[in-house]
Amino acid sequence: MAELLRCKSCGYIVEASRVGEVCPACGVPRKNMEAWKDPVAVKRRLFLSLDIHPILLHFAISFAASAFVLSLFVLILPQLFRQTVTGLLRGFVGVLPVAVLASFITGLFDGKTRFRRTTTLLLTRKKILGAIFFLLACAAAVLTYAVGPYVTWVRIADAVLLAG
Repeated sequence: MAELLRCKSCGYIVEASRVGEVCPACGVPRKNMEAWKDPVAVKRRLFLSLDIHPILLHFAISFAASAFVLSLFVLILPQLFRQTVTGLLRGFVGVLPVAVLASFITGLFDGKTRFRRTTTLLLTRKKILGAIFFLLACAAAVLTYAVGPYVTWVRIADAVLLAG
């Protein structure tokens, strides 16, 4: 493992070989940096370096944002590219609960790996928000597939749910 340095001023951690005369983050002289040992085990660090949770989280957010924009598009211009836009909306809304669930599960695993527990106040709040996000995504999917995307009140309900 490479030798690491931590800036005493800003807390930035960097490989010693990548540091010049100043901290790359805040610009203080290198003499204000100290040797630092990573407290995370090598196996745990390897898993965390894969960034699985952030990637899946961005997928879920992208699906939600895309579905929201498409639901507004369908509301504002219902006859413009009706089949194509509605098909895309159904696809995004259908995949969204799966993406949210995958993000939620990897978030729990990531929290357990990174912090060794998932009961901290911040992680508890994230779990509650993730559960709400999942329920909203499921509600939008059920409405879109059970009632149909062409009903005006379903379009409005989808837009409201996806805005949440």
